[in-house]
Amino acid sequence: MTYQNLLFEKKDAIGYLTLNRPQKLNSFSKELMAELGEALDAIEADDDIRVVILTGAGRAFSAGFNIAPPEGEPELYDRSADSWRSDLKYNIEIFLKVWHSSKPYIAAINGYALAGACELAQLCDIKIASEQAVLGEPEIRFGTGPPVLITPFSVGFAKAKELLLTGEMISAQEAERLGMINRVVPHDQLMRECEKTARKLVKIAQVGVKFNKAAINRAYENMGFLNSIYQNLDLVVMFDTTRTQEQETFNQIRKEKGLRAALDWRDALFREDDKE
Repeated sequence: MTYQNLLFEKKDAIGYLTLNRPQKLNSFSKELMAELGEALDAIEADDDIRVVILTGAGRAFSAGFNIAPPEGEPELYDRSADSWRSDLKYNIEIFLKVWHSSKPYIAAINGYALAGACELAQLCDIKIASEQAVLGEPEIRFGTGPPVLITPFSVGFAKAKELLLTGEMISAQEAERLGMINRVVPHDQLMRECEKTARKLVKIAQVGVKFNKAAINRAYENMGFLNSIYQNLDLVVMFDTTRTQEQETFNQIRKEKGLRAALDWRDALFREDDKE
């Protein structure tokens, strides 16, 4: 499989899938999402692959979805709700291919895993993070919502409320303490640790891994996991397409001074509180 925005290789029944836009912190463009959907389908159809390690190139797992719209397209709050709902549902269903896959996915969280990428990492079956990783949903702070509502199922009611209402980012160590990820390892040992876990899974009868994953997933689905995601879709569409002063200011700075300046403006609003 050859892609422009992904890297893929297969070795000893392990598939290595890497988000590969390092100059953009592996953010999810339309092109990357289309390739990701194709790759996940191809992996599912390949009987030689028994486990997948998903990671990002460079210093990030992924910074999430592109903040700026493609050239010539309107700002998010200027789009119709129906149009945005269709695009958002498409992205959610690509992410859910990981959830529905018969194969286990190991997230190798090598750096920033923010916004939609934080959700994609949580959808993986086993999450192992570098000590340098940072997770969270900061998009909430400038006027867009979390598209895949998995965090309440990962960390529990109280902390999910705090994270998803404040947009706070957390260290890998804190994410492990909350149960969002499985464990934290030294940065230079991340892939080695993921491969160690993958080799254990390869040695187990594939049918056992498949049905055990399905059983655990169904337990969460019976608790309303998938219903929550699709009910959240409509709320996020309303959130995203509602014009707010915060969103307009962020976008105006982004247009005039660039994305870095807009992010600095956003972060400066919270810097004093985050230090306390």
